[in-house]
Amino acid sequence: MFIVDLNLRMAHFIQPHLQDISLAFVATCLVIYGDKVNAYLKRLVASWVFIARVMAFILMCTFGYGLLTLWSQPLVYWGITQVEFVYRPALVIGCFCVLGILAERKRHL
Repeated sequence: MFIVDLNLRMAHFIQPHLQDISLAFVATCLVIYGDKVNAYLKRLVASWVFIARVMAFILMCTFGYGLLTLWSQPLVYWGITQVEFVYRPALVIGCFCVLGILAERKRHL
């Protein structure tokens, strides 16, 4: 009974923070996999002149990552809210654990 009560308290506690949690998931994924995106961009613009390469990088960082964050955060939030209320704490903790494992595998930790 203690575990069920603790889980419900945690579910109520995280409810107002779900948008921030979903943003944290998206941002963490971008940190973990951003090097792959940057490597692809680097290969794409390697033959360009210096100023064009710098502008491409600036545009990718500001608009590319920014738009990706703005568009994917609501989708992640929607996905979290589709999970039954009592299972949300386990989902959030599990997702952060998976992201931690992915970061460790990519040697970010």
